[in-house]
Amino acid sequence: MAISGENLKLGVIGIGKMGGIIVRSVVNNLLSPQQISIVDLDQELVSQLCNDTGVTAVSNIQELVNTSDYILCAVPPIGIPHILPQISQCITEKQWLISIAAGVSTPTLEAYFTSPPPIVRVMPNIAASVGAAVSVLSRGVAANEEHLSQAQKIFDCCGITLIMEEHHINAVTGVSGSGPAYVALFIEALADAGVQVGLSRKDAQTLAIHTVFGTASIMKESNEHPANLKNRVTTPGGTTAAGLHALEKGGLRSTIADAILSATKRAKELDSSN
Repeated sequence: MAISGENLKLGVIGIGKMGGIIVRSVVNNLLSPQQISIVDLDQELVSQLCNDTGVTAVSNIQELVNTSDYILCAVPPIGIPHILPQISQCITEKQWLISIAAGVSTPTLEAYFTSPPPIVRVMPNIAASVGAAVSVLSRGVAANEEHLSQAQKIFDCCGITLIMEEHHINAVTGVSGSGPAYVALFIEALADAGVQVGLSRKDAQTLAIHTVFGTASIMKESNEHPANLKNRVTTPGGTTAAGLHALEKGGLRSTIADAILSATKRAKELDSSN
């Protein structure tokens, strides 16, 4: 079975949102446009991506599978029951799958096949659009280290990658998959509060964005515990101490925990519904 190599051909099913981002990241960074074929119901998206990157459009899933060494299934969870039966009808023993469908486990994916192919499940996030994603990979029963390594190469083009046991993936979905929305909400709240205390909307948003970016950059470079950085900013009886008191009183920690728990629970529900 051909797993890795310079001439492997990747087929991508679904190029809305994450699918399109991944294709753009992979082109030239890992694979040439000639090694990538795509298919999607939205022909406008297909035409735009082909024009932008030079990848090849195919007319249907069977044609894509027939011309690919491995397939990236980048459809939302609701599309899995429609897409996987089509793949199962034409996939061969030499081919394998990567899936980014949130909340859809490898056993669920494998159940669509009489003889399950190797499957690598990945949970990326939207920061892939700026090459700053964190993507978590896990493998199904038929996949080996080479499949995992090749999938990792794909998602290394979009940021950093971690490998975990699959039972952690729903929690990963709750933290990093949905996390950009939580961070965006926090930035919006910072900016709104800045406006409330007299700043212009433009200045407040710039301050909020760069404060979050700068703080994350410090923690990434230093690898220090968040509490250490918090303590370095907080002086006894100062402004930061007053602000932190208000956040703790308002239940910020427990609210964030509730958000993660709710998102993780929903990921599990999505899997059970497929």
